[in-house]
Amino acid sequence: MNPMKLDRFRDKIAVVTGGAQGIGRATAERMAAEGGKVFIVDRAEDAARATAKALCADGLDVDVAIADMATWAGASKVIDDIVARAGRIDVLVNNVGGTIWIKPFVEYTEDEIKAEMDRSLWPTIWACRAVIPHMIARKSGSIVNVGSNSVRGIYRIPYATAKGGVMAITTSLAVELAESGVRINCVAPGGTDVPDRATPRNASPASAQEDVWANEMRQFVHHQMPMHRRGRVEEQASAIAFMASDDASFVTGQILSVAGGASV
Repeated sequence: MNPMKLDRFRDKIAVVTGGAQGIGRATAERMAAEGGKVFIVDRAEDAARATAKALCADGLDVDVAIADMATWAGASKVIDDIVARAGRIDVLVNNVGGTIWIKPFVEYTEDEIKAEMDRSLWPTIWACRAVIPHMIARKSGSIVNVGSNSVRGIYRIPYATAKGGVMAITTSLAVELAESGVRINCVAPGGTDVPDRATPRNASPASAQEDVWANEMRQFVHHQMPMHRRGRVEEQASAIAFMASDDASFVTGQILSVAGGASV
């Protein structure tokens, strides 16, 4: 399906966090291709601006806002700034996150556990808290949180715990806001191939043992998925776009596993 034939986001303001690369970039491109005005929010300024420049060169309406979504100050300021610039936010995709280390739980240090939670849990909590008052005031809005099938996996326990929290805020907050006009859903990707990362998840090179653990984890994920292949970022973006769009207007509080047949 050619997304250019769709216009589900025409006249809508969409915010995609972590939009400089990977699933976030594919989602920003998909929503902009469907007519949306998309703000890429990322803390990696060079990568975010390069992505926006490339998408704008294709005729898409994409802008950039730089923020550290792991803090309340960063998340609340960027949401308020975008509302001031664009007048409103119709769609928020909380995509910031990603495991930093892959190893048995007992190998994680205290600081590493905290770092995984800071990267993959707090950005979604803070962004939801920041945007919801704006959406409630307009009695309209759609939030899509990006979860993970890692909650049934190995060697990424702190990351999986963070993503479990993302799924929990999705289901519970959706119930709390069910009559407000604000919908909240979650897409939970399985193993997905990401093109070259402008910003690596872990700047330190992996040891030989860490390479072994990473390979074992990937094999586990592969065997979990009945389709026995990895997903593409475009496939994740398609699911996110559906959940964010008015095509899913009677859907809230749901977790959609996009993982080749694996379930969360």
